[in-house]
Amino acid sequence: MHFGKKSQIHHHTSFRLCFEGSSVSVNRIEQLKLHSEVAELISSKTKSIFEALVQRNYADCDHMFAVLLIIEWLGGVLTAFLVSPTSWEGVSSNTHIHVMLSIWLGMAIIILPVGLAWFYSGKALTRQTIAVAQTLMTALIIHLCGGRLETHFLIFGSLTFLAFYADWRVLVTATVMTALDHIVRGVYLPFSVYGVTYPEPWRWVEHSSWVLFADVFLIRKCVLDMREKLRIAEKQAQMELTNQIIEEQVIERTEQVKQSEEKFRNLCSSVPTVIFESNADDGWEVIGLPWFQLTAAPIEKGKEWWTLVAESDRERTLDSWKQAVEKGSEWSQEFRIQTLSGVTKWIKAKAVPLTGKGDGKRQLIGTLEDVTDRKNAEENNRRILLMNQRDDFMAMLANDLKNPIVGANRILNLMAEGKLGKLETEQEQILTKIVEGNNELLRMIQHIISVYKYDRDSDIRASEHASVTSLIRDCAAKFQQHADAKKVKIELHLSESGDVGILGNSESLRVVIQNLLENALKYMPVGGTISLRAFRQGDRVMFEVNNSGSFIELDQRNKLFERPLTGEEDGSGYLPKVGLGLYMCRQIIDAHRGDIYCESDADGTTFTVSLPHVTSKETSFQPS
Repeated sequence: MHFGKKSQIHHHTSFRLCFEGSSVSVNRIEQLKLHSEVAELISSKTKSIFEALVQRNYADCDHMFAVLLIIEWLGGVLTAFLVSPTSWEGVSSNTHIHVMLSIWLGMAIIILPVGLAWFYSGKALTRQTIAVAQTLMTALIIHLCGGRLETHFLIFGSLTFLAFYADWRVLVTATVMTALDHIVRGVYLPFSVYGVTYPEPWRWVEHSSWVLFADVFLIRKCVLDMREKLRIAEKQAQMELTNQIIEEQVIERTEQVKQSEEKFRNLCSSVPTVIFESNADDGWEVIGLPWFQLTAAPIEKGKEWWTLVAESDRERTLDSWKQAVEKGSEWSQEFRIQTLSGVTKWIKAKAVPLTGKGDGKRQLIGTLEDVTDRKNAEENNRRILLMNQRDDFMAMLANDLKNPIVGANRILNLMAEGKLGKLETEQEQILTKIVEGNNELLRMIQHIISVYKYDRDSDIRASEHASVTSLIRDCAAKFQQHADAKKVKIELHLSESGDVGILGNSESLRVVIQNLLENALKYMPVGGTISLRAFRQGDRVMFEVNNSGSFIELDQRNKLFERPLTGEEDGSGYLPKVGLGLYMCRQIIDAHRGDIYCESDADGTTFTVSLPHVTSKETSFQPS
């Protein structure tokens, strides 16, 4: 619960004066004001709680009497049926008037108070109506029982039940109604109320006196109940006010603690370094929360800080630290650490001597700084420099080696064509072989440049829709003359449904197909068959190059797509001295998010390429 002046009270409770002299009277005035405001709040809250308690009691009693009146009505009907169900005139009988009276008069008595109890509970009108109805139902039951003296105890029971309201006005109403009932019926229907035809004239006074006697105690009980409710309300108000003040103080203290923690955290976070102090065992007493952010290790780990140092740097770093401690000299080192979260970081450590000790050792105090970003930047710069050097080398390779060979080929072609003089047949054959050798050398240089470019991912940036079947047909047509010369048959098994398209670089994929087809022809025996297949498999486009050439061992197949480190050939002929063709194919396929692999058995060798279909949800061509 909340109080209207709770913030003001809290301000007063936390207010303190620290002056002397006249401040005493000022403090007294403030205390009086505080007590007055607290008393006002308690009084207001007590009244609110008291009214709620009383109102809840009124409503509960209303509901109780609604049920009780219905039970009494049903009991009256049952009594009428049991005592005098019928009346006789000679041999004929009819329903006794008491039965009809119990049903209809009883219903008329209870219908209004029951309705008010359920729909207007807690109202003064409702409980006064219930008091009248309860008195009338008591009178009806006494009448149905023939005015028996025992049934008059129902009057005292009704008064006791009505005392549950703790409202003396309800008892007054019931008492007045009881007295009027005895007076009226005692005159006109004495048998109904007293059970005799000629009662004494003063009998209603006797009965009313007993009711008043009971009222004295019941009214006192009502007053005591109200006082008890008031006392409970006052205690509850004091408790709620105290709890509210305590809660506000707790909230304020908690907020102050949070603010202090936040200030301390911000202060520690604003310091980019870890502060440490040496101890007698060459360990560190770490100061500052950034230690955990740096190492992901508890502060106690600083006593064995060298266990976090990377093994390759540990001996060097620890030796230099021990020497600095022994000599009391400055210490500066850069080393790597392995954090408890598994991250490797570069650390720059600096320390200076602080105080001397009797054992010759000096205490050092220093800082640790995370320089991983700087080290990474230096490494990136070194790599960029290396890549620039490689670029320069490739430019030299393209210009200083490739261009002279191209120029020499032009001269050799002019000589072979006889434009520089007539040549003998043997001389023409020699020139032709020289030109072919130069072309092979140019192609080898081009392969080296292509592999470098694919490593850098610099020449396959734009993607386009490409038809695998069209590329295979073009490449097969290009190599058909070469195949005819070796009496090798090229068979095409291509899907004609148009669903073998991909998204990629056509020229790059053409290089792959040409390389695979060239290798198949190169190592194919005379009279063999090369089969080219293209088909759709799920969300992948597959194409295969199969020949009936030599068998490739498993250990050699595992090396086909690697960059060769030596110039030796393997037995299959698929790993030549330069051997960059298949490695370049793998680079191209990897850039297209595809896969390439080789299968070989006694019947031949098959190279299979798998690429994402053009309708795949993800982009199938993403240079890595």
